[in-house]
Amino acid sequence: MKVLIRKIIKEVQLAFLLGFLFVFAMFQGGFVSWFLFYSMLPILLYMMTIPFFPLHNWKVERRLSDRYLQASSKIEIHISIKRKIPFPLFFLVVEEMLPETLQYQDIGKKKYQYLADQNGFIRKRQWKKVVYPGFRRHFSISYSLEHLPRGKHQLSQVRLQIGDPFGFVETDHSFDLTKEFFVYPAIQDIKWKYVSQSLEEGANPSYMHDEKLTNVVSSVREYIPGDRFSWIDWKTTARKNTVMTKEFEQEKDSNLSLILDVDGLQQGKFLVFEAAVEWTASLLQTLRKKDQHVSFSALGTYNKHFSAQQVQFQFPTVQNYLATINQESASPLSQRMFLPLPELMKGSIVLFVITQLDGTLVDRLVSWKNQDYLVMVCYIISEKDHQTLQTQLIKSLRLKNIYVQVISEQRLISEHWEVNPSR
Repeated sequence: MKVLIRKIIKEVQLAFLLGFLFVFAMFQGGFVSWFLFYSMLPILLYMMTIPFFPLHNWKVERRLSDRYLQASSKIEIHISIKRKIPFPLFFLVVEEMLPETLQYQDIGKKKYQYLADQNGFIRKRQWKKVVYPGFRRHFSISYSLEHLPRGKHQLSQVRLQIGDPFGFVETDHSFDLTKEFFVYPAIQDIKWKYVSQSLEEGANPSYMHDEKLTNVVSSVREYIPGDRFSWIDWKTTARKNTVMTKEFEQEKDSNLSLILDVDGLQQGKFLVFEAAVEWTASLLQTLRKKDQHVSFSALGTYNKHFSAQQVQFQFPTVQNYLATINQESASPLSQRMFLPLPELMKGSIVLFVITQLDGTLVDRLVSWKNQDYLVMVCYIISEKDHQTLQTQLIKSLRLKNIYVQVISEQRLISEHWEVNPSR
């Protein structure tokens, strides 16, 4: 209603100006007076049509270059505008109403140098462009958004605004063009230094470096570029006159469960949580590529569990969850893990990715260790927040044979990540 009243006021003002010019020409007379009236007449009539110009009849479309991306990547957005009547327009302002979820930037690993200072991650994004359509019926605009942060982002409205050359009158209309896209956590190169493996069912697991076991040959196949020179079977090669490579028996890995703490107690530690999610995603991708039997759980207000089959064969579902997961207003992890999860098998390796550590949590981890679980911990913390208390808690865990790896800025910005919880 207020918008309509403003439009009527503008129309009255323009009509009054037009009437004033006409009265002036009538009483003054002469060429100059009438020339002024007739030269201003089309301009004023044009200005009077703008407030009621039917912008809502335009056809506006938005297209995205991709719907599934990785953090710190770029997306191209194309806006197409069509209209039926080639009414002359001096300018058109196109504005994208960007959501709050995009008001951050992800510059890759370099962002972790600000692990203790979250302001380096904030970026107020705005996009607005002026085009000059003239008489054109169809025109398009393209722009890009860089350094996309992890999350589910929804683009909703596109606002169009037109006006006269003098800026006296204007009108606008917002088009609802809902488009959403997902930004997955970036997958980093990560080395799993210790892998639990055994050759027979029921055998005790052994902990080996991340290398292929090459003492049990199951078959031979033709050489593929990238195979090691030592794997060539020279006898079969000589017999078939083709380079043949040994195929080794696939080791049977013991069960491993990765648990992420969805900690809401450190709402100000946004980058710490992002590092935990990215570390988790990278580790899951690394293990599934090695055919490791790994399940994934997120402990928060409501626990979420993905079986090893889901991680292996439905990994996009896991990625969607990791893209949309946020810190929750949950109680401390120590109050949410009284008993081991029912999905975990006895003797499993349980790797926790946590962002906070206290004495009660240490007791809970020791309790899990005493229930025939091999417990490992990846503790993500800023060097600034790593105080004497945390050092003592980590020592107490290691004394109980619980492997702990402290992950701070230096490790996160390194070229290659490495999981070595024994340190």
